[in-house]
This record gives sequence, C-alpha cells and structure tokens, in this order.
Amino acid sequence: MTIKDVEERTGLSRSNIRFYEKEKLIEPSRNESNGYRDYSENDVENIKKIAYLRTLGISIEDIRSIISEKVTLQEMLEKQKEVLKNQITDLNKAKLMCERMLDEESISYEKLQVEQYVTDLHDYWKDNRTVFKLDSVSFLYIWGSMLTWTMITALCLIIGALSYSKLPTEIPVQWSKGVAKSVVVLLFVDTAIFIGLLVVGLVKMDLRGKEVL
Repeated sequence: MTIKDVEERTGLSRSNIRFYEKEKLIEPSRNESNGYRDYSENDVENIKKIAYLRTLGISIEDIRSIISEKVTLQEMLEKQKEVLKNQITDLNKAKLMCERMLDEESISYEKLQVEQYVTDLHDYWKDNRTVFKLDSVSFLYIWGSMLTWTMITALCLIIGALSYSKLPTEIPVQWSKGVAKSVVVLLFVDTAIFIGLLVVGLVKMDLRGKEVL
C-alpha cells in the first residue's frame, strides 16, 4: 500500500511515518515496477505500536531497543512508569508553587522575590537540574537532529584526519610581551575531537525528551 493509504489507516501524518522510517523502526519494501515504497499490513501495525508507545513518553531509542529485543516491553513499561511517577511529583510541586504565588494579592516579575518561595536555592536548582540540562543544549535541537550532528561531527573528524599529516609540526603564537611560543597542532586536533564527541553525547543524552511523535 502507498503512504497515503498508511496515513488513512493509521490517522498519522506523512511526516510521522517518514520519521519512523528514517529512524529505521520500519523498513517498507520497494515496488519493483515504480520504485515507490510498498507498505505492508505489518508495517501499518508497527507504525501504530510505535506511535502509541510514543504517547506514553517512551523514547525512539527505547522503542528501538524493544523492537530489537534488547529489552522487553514489560521491562520498558516498568521503567517508564517510574519516570512518569517522578515527572508527576515534579509537576505537582510546580503546581503548588504556582498556586502559592497566585495567593499573593499582587504578583509581578518586578516584585518577584525567589527566596520568598525557595528556602535553599542551591538545593532547588539541583532538584530541577533536568530543566537546565535541556536549556543548555536546546540550540542543538534548533539547528539539527541527531543524524545531522553525527554526520557533521564525522565529517569534521575525517577532514582532521586527512589534513593532520599536511599540517606543520608547530604553530607560532605571539604573546603580549613579544615572546614567540609554539603550540603543538595535536592539541588543536584533540580539542576538536573532544568537542565533536561532546556534542554528539549531549544530543544523544537529551534527544529523548525532544523527539517528534
């Protein structure tokens, strides 16, 4: 069946179906006569299962683990139940804080005193570190997906490896007192590799909370 048929059968948009295919969660065959994708009944059922698990907050990576049988569905549901339980606790705390603030006769950004509602700021920031973690890498999600950043990082590493042998052994650097020092090129290469791996690690770590249904 065509992707239009799949849209009608599942009620999902074409972009969602393409996304699951891009993530290798489904692999429809190709029609030899026209080269178009030919979705099977099994593909339709898998798409519905994937979409349903996504509504439960289970990440694409975890769904992939379920499909590849690295973990059972029951184990993943137990894990997700605990995640949701913690999220509900955090949301209830935030709700109570909002209600407490709204109990004030007048509340405004200018008059807001955080210490009035938080006893220990350091502990409070620590309890909400997940929020700040997402804030710190949000630009990665705006500029590209996990696949995009992985390809960019791999390309940078390949270029660095091919260029390394042609670079000078040392790069002269002029300091403020006029003394010329030398910086080993390897330092720059290692730094570039570290930054590239760090970017991929951050995206992979936090992408779970940002995936598209």
